[in-house]
Amino acid sequence: MHLTFHGHACVTLRLPGTLPDGGGTLVIDPGTFSDTDSALAGARAILITHDHVDHVDATAVVEHLTAHPDTQVWATGPAASALREAGAPAGRVHEVAPGQVLDAGGARVTVGGGDHALIHPEIPRAVNVTYLVEADGASVFHPGDSFDPPAAAPEGGPDVLLVPVAAPWLRTAEFIDFARSVPAATVVPIHDVFLSEIGHGNVGRWLDTARLGGEYTYTRLAPGESLEV
Repeated sequence: MHLTFHGHACVTLRLPGTLPDGGGTLVIDPGTFSDTDSALAGARAILITHDHVDHVDATAVVEHLTAHPDTQVWATGPAASALREAGAPAGRVHEVAPGQVLDAGGARVTVGGGDHALIHPEIPRAVNVTYLVEADGASVFHPGDSFDPPAAAPEGGPDVLLVPVAAPWLRTAEFIDFARSVPAATVVPIHDVFLSEIGHGNVGRWLDTARLGGEYTYTRLAPGESLEV
């Protein structure tokens, strides 16, 4: 599985051997803070964790669905409604809930989570799901805007854990504890558009296993950069 970061919370997962052209592309959270043009190129499956615009660019997703009738979307109820209101074909936008196991673009996807992390007690919490994507013996976990652990991770944890590192709703201690509590071979920071290079350096120091312990490899990806899972 080939993982590419497209900025902020968006990644694509290319799954070899799932389509006649040599592979399929599954996209998670193509939002307005990400490079949606590159993320959606070749997409056969789109997963949306919640309806905030930095996780779903409704205009870009609808344009892609219109141009590519073989693409399907899986999203929370509010995100699915927003896409339909923006003109998405209703039959290709599927609502998900925690506990479901999907076949999306040739990958097995386990849905977890349920609630967005708390921003403030007076701000309603959005519906937020997590996705554990498994294909060809490899696995990637995307928590959306939460620190909910995988509901049904493979033995030893996912190969790649995507960790939100900057948002109005999180504290440094939370992303440190999340990275340490979910066994994973590789930790990749996401939800980072709010960070300067100095901020990224600080995150890297805190998530460095030499400083706080752990058995993962910390790998920061710039937009457009990839790794093999």
